[in-house]
Amino acid sequence: MTEEQVLPLAPDAASLKAGRALAVENKWVTRAYNSRVLWGEVQGSGKDPYRTQVDLQQTAFKCSCPSRKFPCKHGLGLLLLFAKSASGFQSSADEPAWVSEWMDKRQPKAEKIDEPAKESNPEQKEKERLKRQQQRHQKVEAGVAELGQWLRDLVRAGTLHVPEKGYRHFEQTAARMIDAQASGLANGVKAFNTIAYSGSDWQSQVLKQCSQLYLWTEAFKNLTALPPALQEDVKNAMGWGRSAKDLSEEAERMSDDWLVMGRRSWEEDRITVQQNWLYGYHSGRVALVLHFSYQNAGVETPLVPGRISRATLQFYPSAFPFRALVSEHRGYADAIPEVRACEDFSQAETLVNRIWQVQPWADEIPLWVDGLTLLKEGNQWLLRDCKNQVLPLDPALDEMNIFQLLVLSGGQPMRLSILYSEGYVYPLGLQWEAQYYLLSV
Repeated sequence: MTEEQVLPLAPDAASLKAGRALAVENKWVTRAYNSRVLWGEVQGSGKDPYRTQVDLQQTAFKCSCPSRKFPCKHGLGLLLLFAKSASGFQSSADEPAWVSEWMDKRQPKAEKIDEPAKESNPEQKEKERLKRQQQRHQKVEAGVAELGQWLRDLVRAGTLHVPEKGYRHFEQTAARMIDAQASGLANGVKAFNTIAYSGSDWQSQVLKQCSQLYLWTEAFKNLTALPPALQEDVKNAMGWGRSAKDLSEEAERMSDDWLVMGRRSWEEDRITVQQNWLYGYHSGRVALVLHFSYQNAGVETPLVPGRISRATLQFYPSAFPFRALVSEHRGYADAIPEVRACEDFSQAETLVNRIWQVQPWADEIPLWVDGLTLLKEGNQWLLRDCKNQVLPLDPALDEMNIFQLLVLSGGQPMRLSILYSEGYVYPLGLQWEAQYYLLSV
């Protein structure tokens, strides 16, 4: 693993800074590794050194320090030091007892997760599940009816009056959607508070958000008339998605060498949301693996941005199966095979339009596009393809990422992995010859 691949594993900037400070040989009392695990002891504030371990096959961490962050600064420091200078570590097949005990416990735990649960009374459990589903449907249905009337009142009064309603009005409506167990609708209502009403196009943004909410509510009213896969997409839009334990054995599985094209994380109501965007080299499939953690608890996942995971993914049902979870992880691959890239933006848009035809709520679709160059017009950075078609970069993209692209490409056409959304693109990484360069996150 390179230093660049270690950096996105940090739970926050403070942990990364502290980890970098610990990535020095003289800070560590012991440093050793073998094919499956990396370990070391570092002197902390206590009498005894902290014992730090990293599972190299599943990229998991354990440390005896009292930190509640995951990984802690000691795990980051040890892995960063190993990435910089593996020659400074002792290669040892013999592991200390505290290392082997942890690693030996991890394997049975992983196998147990993969085993199907043994139900004592499956018929009773199924009845209870159907009863919960019916109760949830009734609550969401009531929320949809209320929001439909709210939307009609909002549009009837005219968009010019929307800014006068104020922040509290939309928050109260969103809270009622939460009570109706329709968190997706709640987020759609909260989006009105993110519109810059001092801008020039705020009315079009208001109408767009109203149209999106109206489409969701009308689709839910006609839920039973939709194909089963699209029904799942509508439920997801409502915020009524399946949990991982609800995925059936019939759910689609795909084994491949998955490149983690990029990762994005943010906090929402004390919940950290982590997106991992994957590309399967052999299948050409793309996937999104989501993780959630509470109050910086950290996410334990074998997925490492910029690395290739040999894994089996299990896809959630959808008209465009895209979101997935890792059902089996078999380690990492080093070679970067050839990717299936679009020749230009027109080809990319054709592919995206096909996806939208079957799943109109799909957003931020990962793609590979060839022959892209950076240019700047006024204050706007753009990507231009080989046919001189341009698309603006996502305003959320950090300027350092743009400079990183300029440095890596030297102004030459690039093969980029991007997130394609309506009206803009967000670069994730660059493939140059046999190397994949992950943009900093």
